[in-house]
Amino acid sequence: MNKTIKQISNFVFNLIMQIKKSINFDWNKFLHFLKKFTKEIIIALVLALVAAIWVEKNIESVHQNLLKQNLKAVAIVVVYDSNGNIADTGSGIFVSSDGTLVTNYHVIEGAKGAIVAKMETGAYYTLQHPIGYNKDLDLAVLKFDAKDIPYIKEGDSDKIEIGDKVFTIGSPLGIGNSVTEGIISYPHRSMEGVKDLIQFTAPISSGNSGGGLFNMKGEAIGITAMSLTIPSDLKKEVDAQNLNFAVPINDVRKALSGEEVMFSQDSPEFLYSKGMIAKNKKDYAESIRYFNKAIDKDDTYIDAYLDLGDVYYEQRQYDLEIQTFEKAIKLDPSNPDSFYYLGTAYEDKGMYDLAIKTYKKVLALKPDYKDALYQLGIDYLVIGSKDQALNLVPKLSLLDEGLAKELKLLIERMKLN
Repeated sequence: MNKTIKQISNFVFNLIMQIKKSINFDWNKFLHFLKKFTKEIIIALVLALVAAIWVEKNIESVHQNLLKQNLKAVAIVVVYDSNGNIADTGSGIFVSSDGTLVTNYHVIEGAKGAIVAKMETGAYYTLQHPIGYNKDLDLAVLKFDAKDIPYIKEGDSDKIEIGDKVFTIGSPLGIGNSVTEGIISYPHRSMEGVKDLIQFTAPISSGNSGGGLFNMKGEAIGITAMSLTIPSDLKKEVDAQNLNFAVPINDVRKALSGEEVMFSQDSPEFLYSKGMIAKNKKDYAESIRYFNKAIDKDDTYIDAYLDLGDVYYEQRQYDLEIQTFEKAIKLDPSNPDSFYYLGTAYEDKGMYDLAIKTYKKVLALKPDYKDALYQLGIDYLVIGSKDQALNLVPKLSLLDEGLAKELKLLIERMKLN
């Protein structure tokens, strides 16, 4: 309101000064005019002030209503690992009532377990299947088991201009929807081979990835992206505040409508994600089929090998499990996870000496790999090397006191027997 009063006062003052400077202006007649119509002028100014305040309040009310509607359409995207622990969190916006959600690709990249969309209301939805990805644009379109869910209204990202006011909605650090405001710094910024990105100043933090960038009409004009690499010529500005980017909503719209083929339904990443969804549903035959398809597309896809081997374990096909993990190691001999899973595969076959050798390789690559250290201790007990198992307890206690106590208790019980 103070801003409105100031604007009106400045307008009246400037008007009087312009009249005063007029060449043919009679200042005495003007003062006589003011005295004669003082009451009417005051009433007009008051009415103008009331009207301005009403308009401003109405705009604020509309803005608040749009904000509340958009908050209902923004979700916290939670990604779980294979053990059911949270591996990553981000944001996402529902773009249709049938549960179609858009987020950043890096938020769900390499997901080993379930992917869930949590709402401010406490409701949550699980992923049914991915619709498509574009790794270069850092976009993912996902279908969740939601019906009649609130969704955002899409704007036109081609019409934005420098200085336009915008606001973001996201879930920084997974703590729930947060709103920040700023302006458009540059509507069409080219970076790292991506021709069209929106640069804006509204502050965003880790967890905002995949959230919405909105204009003051409440229309989504972009998907905020935190993972984009800053090019070398901007490295010196990385520490500057509010150097943020969003993927234009028009690019998302074109992909969803099929106007442009942006998302590869036949990419190894897409096939791998289909395999993970089938694996989470315990449809192992289907997951094996998709993992093998992903490997056919990219025979260096380490994650596909690791999860395929895990499925073979679930199917008790231990020889195939070992063969698959061995292939992963040949592709990347520096990956400790590949050696760890191979060690567990040897255990499945009762090949404990080989398992011990493999866990030692894991620890050579990654000395703080606590699960490998614990399994090594268990295998020492299996072959009767209690002292060697006991020697591992001090180091394990530094990494995980619970596992260390468990291993020590097993050693003590074996000594009693």
